[in-house]
Amino acid sequence: MKKIIAKGFDISKQNLKGMTPDQYITLMEHQKFLCPLSGKKFEYSSKDKKFIDVEGRQTRIIAPPVDHDHATGFIRGILSEKLNLLLDQWEKQTYGKLSKPKELTDYQNDPPAYKCIGKVKYK
Repeated sequence: MKKIIAKGFDISKQNLKGMTPDQYITLMEHQKFLCPLSGKKFEYSSKDKKFIDVEGRQTRIIAPPVDHDHATGFIRGILSEKLNLLLDQWEKQTYGKLSKPKELTDYQNDPPAYKCIGKVKYK
């Protein structure tokens, strides 16, 4: 395994989804290492060599998902797993008559990634 160090973090096992290591850390820094929607903190694990979403799945600790716009392919931000699933369900229109929370629309219209790393294609 090739060692990947970016801004002092060993993220050798982080799935960058098309970002460079520096872009990934820059986005994390811009988001203050938090999910921009829920405020949940992402923790760095030197053992796992990646950031983790400690409040994600109960069966195993995973990296926070890199969210992207399915229409354009551009990365929007790094979300907690629960918020990424919620946003995906709203985009698939599975909530029927329920109104979509304004915070989700605001995030989609003004994603954190565009502000700090520009429009990067998700891979």
